[in-house]
Amino acid sequence: MTGPFPLIKRPYLLGFTAAIAALSMGCVDDYQPVVICHNANCVEPTAPEEDSTMETLEASLELFDEERGRPFIDGMEIDTFWWGEEAQCLFAHDLDHPERAVTADHAVDRINAVLSERAQADIPLTRSADRYTILIELKGHVAPSKEDTHTAEQLADHAACGIDMAQSLIASADEHQYQVEVVFMSFAPALLQGLFDDPRYSDLQAQEHPVALTILQGIPRPLDIQTVPLDQFPDDIGIDRVSVHPHWTRDPAYEVFQSRELELGYWMFNIVPETLRAIEVHRPRSITTSQAPTLAGWLDRNFP
Repeated sequence: MTGPFPLIKRPYLLGFTAAIAALSMGCVDDYQPVVICHNANCVEPTAPEEDSTMETLEASLELFDEERGRPFIDGMEIDTFWWGEEAQCLFAHDLDHPERAVTADHAVDRINAVLSERAQADIPLTRSADRYTILIELKGHVAPSKEDTHTAEQLADHAACGIDMAQSLIASADEHQYQVEVVFMSFAPALLQGLFDDPRYSDLQAQEHPVALTILQGIPRPLDIQTVPLDQFPDDIGIDRVSVHPHWTRDPAYEVFQSRELELGYWMFNIVPETLRAIEVHRPRSITTSQAPTLAGWLDRNFP
């Protein structure tokens, strides 16, 4: 699904117009978003059915731009799913294939291993950023149906799993002397609140590595039940970011993001002209993509 994006009708003019404006002002466009691997699966061609598996995580971590001597990405998204029936914190997008899911610490251990090896070998960790970003998404349901949400105990356990992951990522970065950023994300307000309520969350914030909370927005209701209105997310727990799909986001929503001073991020599957048009117009700080080499190449050509 791509959906309309009602901004302007000629997306190919945007890049040209921006370039002319930059030349007229005697300046160079220095826009450089953080490129994140969507669902630990950004090897092309896209295969969403393989999202959040160790196989795709391994392949995505190995993506490297040999010509430029750097990775195609600046970070990785890890999906976490609290399997209510088994009381396990999984690295998984859903429960469609529980037999191939592993616990979330397996994904973290592999990321730590790759980053530490590169840091010791003095190989760039990212495409363009000073630090490696790890997005930890906490899924809002605990069974195959999205209507099966967390109990209070499950919510606390899931939040604790996220905190454990962040602590491991930060400890490895400290040990091997590189920088990371840990960003927790969820469609569910209660899970972001649960993270904030965990006594160890304040300890994470005291570290030198940035830690943040992000609101996820996707397919609007009534087409899907995951996305909830922004006003249901608490405004007193330090949420400072929002990540949206550009094809399902309209102009009034951007005005709301600005009014709440939320830093904008995009997430996406296949790249189409509407995607690139939205990036040029709204300049999200981060872009979570299923097509890392393609997006990195487009950014290199348009924002060198």
